[in-house]
Amino acid sequence: MLRTCLAALLLLAVACGDDPPNVGGTCTATGGCDEGLTCNTAAAGGYCTQACTMPGTTSECPEGSLCDNVIGAATECVKICDKASDCRADQDCNGTTGSSTKACKPKAP
Repeated sequence: MLRTCLAALLLLAVACGDDPPNVGGTCTATGGCDEGLTCNTAAAGGYCTQACTMPGTTSECPEGSLCDNVIGAATECVKICDKASDCRADQDCNGTTGSSTKACKPKAP
C-alpha cells in the first residue's frame, strides 16, 4: 500500500512539472510569459510567443505550438488548437500557413 501511494505521488509530481510554455497567453511588455518567450504587444491583451523562421513547422517552437504569424508578416510561434474553445475569448482557432494545423490567433477587428 505504501509503495503504491509513493508511486502515485511521484507520478503526480512529474506530471505537474511538464506544463507546456504559455504560448498564446496574455502578457504585457513587462511580463506574463514563461521563460524563453516574449510578449507581442501588437495583439490585443498581448501574445506570448518566440520568433521562428519556418511557417507550418513545430521544430523551432515550444511544445503545443507551431511557426506562423500572429499579426502582420513576422513569423512567430502560435498556440495549436482544434476548436475555438481551446483559445482565449479574444482569439479564434484559424488555419496556418504551410500546414493543415489550426492555431489561436487574435480575432479580426
